[in-house]
Amino acid sequence: MRIPKITAAAAVAGALVTAGVVVASPASAAPAQGTLTLRCNHPCSDPPGPGWRYIDNYYWASSCIEVGNRGINNRSWSKYQCYGSTWTNYDLWVI
Repeated sequence: MRIPKITAAAAVAGALVTAGVVVASPASAAPAQGTLTLRCNHPCSDPPGPGWRYIDNYYWASSCIEVGNRGINNRSWSKYQCYGSTWTNYDLWVI
């Protein structure tokens, strides 16, 4: 009795996944030529300026600062900035 229920559940799940792929496909199509679309693919914060390189994002500001300081101590980079707020993750940018 359980096998038909499991089979039915698997069929419904497969249909939902397939429908999600079909619905998502037109949105992922390339924009028309001559149009400019700006999207946040991540990193979401803009670079602090020329030469800055994105490393990663962190939930806590203290984690971002810790990794930034560790990179300076290891001489992996010379400066870092953590961009974020209470409502967003913190992005680590380095030079």
